Amino acid sequence: MRLGISTACFYPQPLEETIDRIASLGFSVIEIFFNTESEYDPSFLDTLKRLTDRNGIEIISIHPYTSLMEGMLLFSNYARRTEDGLTQYRKYMRAAARLGARYLTFHGERFMAQETLFEHMDRTYEVYHTLCDMAQQEGITLTQENVAWCKSRDPEYLRLLTEHVPELRYTLDIKQANRAGQHWSAYLDVMGNRLRNIHINDYDTTHSCLLPGEGSMDYDLLMQSLKRYQYDHQMLIEVYSANFSDDSQVQCAGDLLRAKLY
Repeated sequence: MRLGISTACFYPQPLEETIDRIASLGFSVIEIFFNTESEYDPSFLDTLKRLTDRNGIEIISIHPYTSLMEGMLLFSNYARRTEDGLTQYRKYMRAAARLGARYLTFHGERFMAQETLFEHMDRTYEVYHTLCDMAQQEGITLTQENVAWCKSRDPEYLRLLTEHVPELRYTLDIKQANRAGQHWSAYLDVMGNRLRNIHINDYDTTHSCLLPGEGSMDYDLLMQSLKRYQYDHQMLIEVYSANFSDDSQVQCAGDLLRAKLY
C-alpha cells in the first residue's frame, strides 16, 4: 500500500502551484482536485502532467469540482440535463486518462430526507451503469465515495449499489464517515474488496477533520481491517488547508502513516 495526498489539502493555492509543494513534502502519489472548468483544458492538463512527471509524481485519481452538483446534473428526471451531464463527465474522464489517472472520485446524489433515500433506484442504477461504462471506455474506473451530505452516507444505499452495479468501485473517506455519524468500518464492510481508494484523515469529539495523528482515529485497527480485504492500493491524506498552519504538520502526518503501512 502506498501513501499519497490530495491537492485539495492546499486549496485555494492555484492547482499547478501545489505540485512542487507536494513533492517537497515527500509524496509521489496524488489525487488532483479540480477547482474550475478551465483546468480541464488540454493545455492546462499537459502543464499538470509535465509538472508531475518532472517531480516523479503519479496522478492516481481525479476529483471534479462539480461533485457538489452531481445529483442535479446526473440523477434528476430532466432527461436532457442528464444527457448533458454525462457528456460533461465524459470530458472529465478523458482528462483523467490524459493525466494517466486510474480513478474518478464520485459523490453522487444529494441526501434530502430519509423518506426519499431509496426513490427512483432503477433510474439511479441506470445512470451508474452508464457512468461505469463510459469510464471503462476511457480506461479509468469510477469510484463512489461515502459523503455525509449525499445518499452515500447510508451504508444500506451503498449496499444496494454494490448489488445492482457490480462494476462500480469505491473510495472510503474517514472524515465523511464521522460526519455522517457512522464508524468507518460500516462502509468498509460494504465496500469490501471493491475498495480502490482511501481518503485518510483524523477527528476527535470536537473536530470532524484533522491531520492524521492529531485526533483519536485508531489507525492500527484500520490497517488490520484493510488486511482482511487484502487492500493493496493507496491511501491519500485529504484534509483542508485550515486544518494545519505549517507544512511540517503534513510531513509529521505522512511519517506517522508510513510507519503503519504494510
